[in-house]
Amino acid sequence: MRTGAPDLDDVEELIAADVDGLLQSVALAGAQVRAVAEAQREGIFEPLTELRPRSVVIVCAGAGVAASAAALVVAAVSSRVDVPIVCAPALPGWIGPLDVVVIAGDDAGDVVLADAAARSLRRRAEVVVAAPIEGPLREALGGNGIDLSPRVAVDSRFRLPGFVAALLAVFVSLAQVRFTGGVPQVAELADALDDEAGANHPRNESFHNRAKSLAARLDGRSVLWVGDTPGTAVIATHAARMLLALAGVIGAVAETGDAVRVVREWSERTGATPDDVIFHDPEFDGPEPDGPPRVMAVTTVSREWYLRRRLDGIGDLDVLTGDGADTTEQAAVSATSYDDAPGDAPGDLLSLLLLALRIEMAAVYLRLIRN
Repeated sequence: MRTGAPDLDDVEELIAADVDGLLQSVALAGAQVRAVAEAQREGIFEPLTELRPRSVVIVCAGAGVAASAAALVVAAVSSRVDVPIVCAPALPGWIGPLDVVVIAGDDAGDVVLADAAARSLRRRAEVVVAAPIEGPLREALGGNGIDLSPRVAVDSRFRLPGFVAALLAVFVSLAQVRFTGGVPQVAELADALDDEAGANHPRNESFHNRAKSLAARLDGRSVLWVGDTPGTAVIATHAARMLLALAGVIGAVAETGDAVRVVREWSERTGATPDDVIFHDPEFDGPEPDGPPRVMAVTTVSREWYLRRRLDGIGDLDVLTGDGADTTEQAAVSATSYDDAPGDAPGDLLSLLLLALRIEMAAVYLRLIRN
């Protein structure tokens, strides 16, 4: 009989504590993306291949996971695709026959999504539906539209990869619209996410499990999340939201300059440095002092060196990327590689989705060891 919360490397107890099946649900990120790849193979995007739309409008009611996915995809592709992209909480009034409307969300009963579907069809726009087609939304569509409704049942909090894959598939299907730069294949995204989920399996010990290692770093500390681009800021915000929703870890999202200022003001106020907290030994130094928040900075490998320079002086700092092991040591990436990628690009979606999955799994592990 289980008598307490398990530790991160107690496999049987972790599995027993997961009464809601969250570990299995979060690990289906690759399956969600592969379902979109299968839809591509089936040819459901064929109506988009001959279009050169006036705009692509993404309707995401509320501020949930679908809105985060839309913001991430727009950050990555907007400067590389020759069509205006609009993200809106409701259907704009100017929609017409020359537009593509993507309806994204988890709630088929949301009247905003149903209204967007009905009005888009009346105005003869091309409609793509990345939401459950049932209830009011089904009635509004009347059997029309491109069906990208979820094919894999997962907890709605873990749907970020599926929404990103659906939106990316829409843009790459617009064959008459120029798209510059490399674009990750949806099937490749699925394989990479499966590999990440497998590497973070409960049976892998913390030393070899980056999600467990991240959970240990987050346990018992206030956290400040930062990103260095619009796309990484989306992942930072998603991380703070997931940790609160799943594990009750309260964190904040800030600009890089604000993070440096907070740590500097803490040092001036207390007369201590972040290293005093990191290397504090309670047996010799007495009770642990209140330290500054741990800063978790989200970036990509190509920008890691530059971000570390911007955050110089923050001792309790983790720079997180979706590639390789995340460390708190000096990055072995030159400034030259940063200059090659000054902002978000389609190729960043792979590493950012891997990092989002790692953070989600870390949040689940934290939930299990705190119960």
